[in-house]
Amino acid sequence: MLSTHLPVVSRTTLARLVVGISFVTTLGSVVACSDASSPVKVPYPPDLRVLTLETFDGSGQAVHPDVALTPLAWAPDQIQLFATPYPNGDASKENPSLYTGKSFVDWLVPPGVMNPIARPVTGYLSDPDEVFNPETNELWLYYRAVTGENQIWLIRGSALATWSSPTLVASGINHTIVSPTVVRRGTGDWLMWSVNSGTTGCTSNTTTVELRRSSDGISWSNPVTTDLAEPNLFAWHIDVEWIPSKQEFWAVYNVKIPGSCTTAELHFARSTDGLHWEMEPGPVLTRGTIPAFADIVYRASLLYDPSTDNVTLWYSGARYQNGRYDWRIATERLPASQLLGRIATTLPGGGSAVTTAPPLTDADAP
Repeated sequence: MLSTHLPVVSRTTLARLVVGISFVTTLGSVVACSDASSPVKVPYPPDLRVLTLETFDGSGQAVHPDVALTPLAWAPDQIQLFATPYPNGDASKENPSLYTGKSFVDWLVPPGVMNPIARPVTGYLSDPDEVFNPETNELWLYYRAVTGENQIWLIRGSALATWSSPTLVASGINHTIVSPTVVRRGTGDWLMWSVNSGTTGCTSNTTTVELRRSSDGISWSNPVTTDLAEPNLFAWHIDVEWIPSKQEFWAVYNVKIPGSCTTAELHFARSTDGLHWEMEPGPVLTRGTIPAFADIVYRASLLYDPSTDNVTLWYSGARYQNGRYDWRIATERLPASQLLGRIATTLPGGGSAVTTAPPLTDADAP
């Protein structure tokens, strides 16, 4: 966010992608140039760094990364990362766990924190998504509880090691509220996107991306269906961020084909209102880019830094080995112009590596 990248519904013009920058395609890379004398080569495959995480189960395997910035007065390290351990597909370990960023690639469990942050009564807790709320000076964590229905819960952190009891904020039949992602754009202006895959789950033939609104982040409206959609490719897990300096929402999402849970590409879309979206023609990432993601590219998260114009992405994915899937998280930092250059053109030959791994099913998809 499957083996072939198909045409998209609408394509953003190159002039809209980066004002004053033109993109020229070469056979394996994209070149961005502000003028004829100063080309900037956009690397593909990207240079990813696989993270070493201390998971509470001891496996180091994890999925569903999500990040948020917190003020220095709230925590000494400003970037907080949530992920869910998923050792070889063991859903009983799939519960939100917290890490704090010491550097670009160094992530540690904060002092005083005992992972997982939240534990289920039954089932498991997946799809964490966090947002800092300056009005309450709290880090808010949303996650999906999967039992007999989909339930979206909220816990509020007044400090890294101090969390509230959970509050139920949304619910629906399985699997109609998958991968919630929340944005607080300002006072009284909250938005939540999620994926509706109907009662079938990830083996469904189609999905839709839905939008809810709230004035407080707790009570949410009924969902409306957005136009974030592509022919024969369907969003499965999504992360949306508001980019104030550009007055746009940016979304990254892995895509599935009808009947399959095994996602091979991560796509990118932009919107000014959160309801109407423009999808880019090229993938952000494809499976096979690095050995750790040989067979699956999954949920991702992004942060944009307007002071440097850099984008940092956290990816999750898996490779099939020794009869099981091994799930990992990797990160990448690059200038926004390079990211936009990468996704401006479809990759030669479709871009997605062929996999011989057995397909995921609803029973083993995180």
